[in-house]
Amino acid sequence: SGAWRHEYANPFVTASTIQALHFAKEAGIRVSAGRLKTGAKSLSDSRGDNGAFAYATGRSAGNVAPEASAGRSPLCELALLLEGQSTPERLEQAIETSFKHHELLEAVRRYDDHSDRYGNGGFFFWYDLEGRAAAIEASPSPKKSAWQQQLRDIVFQIRQADGGFLDSHELGKSYGTAMGLHVLEAVTGPRP
Repeated sequence: SGAWRHEYANPFVTASTIQALHFAKEAGIRVSAGRLKTGAKSLSDSRGDNGAFAYATGRSAGNVAPEASAGRSPLCELALLLEGQSTPERLEQAIETSFKHHELLEAVRRYDDHSDRYGNGGFFFWYDLEGRAAAIEASPSPKKSAWQQQLRDIVFQIRQADGGFLDSHELGKSYGTAMGLHVLEAVTGPRP
């Protein structure tokens, strides 16, 4: 199918892998252009006309609600953009949709499973925010600075009393804190 997997072939792992291979290629490492092309095709096939991405490869994206894809869409759209299969406008739409439906992700943040009617899972919370941060960082949109501030505000609002972060109890506070700091670093902007 061209997709990558963790337990099953899916768009979000495919997007992360395409992004990693793109950066490896930029660093001078030889990467199979054919493998990137089939991965991007698989990812593109997972995108519906409304910009939402199916949860698993092989599922129809035509009936996926944007609310169900709000977490993964920025990362997926970024991977397609890196491979020349998307546009800055589509990336902007994915970022805007992720902010529009952020409360759905926040509502399930501390649950260790798919917890709402859209299938959003708390254990994806920081992964989704990291994808959104990477998409914002790569976007040429004039909204970039406002999005960075908006994401910083979201992250600081959920900081725990000791300064750490937590989404899934299964993954733990070390993971949550590392991801929270990573997201903040990505949306802080260039350092002097």
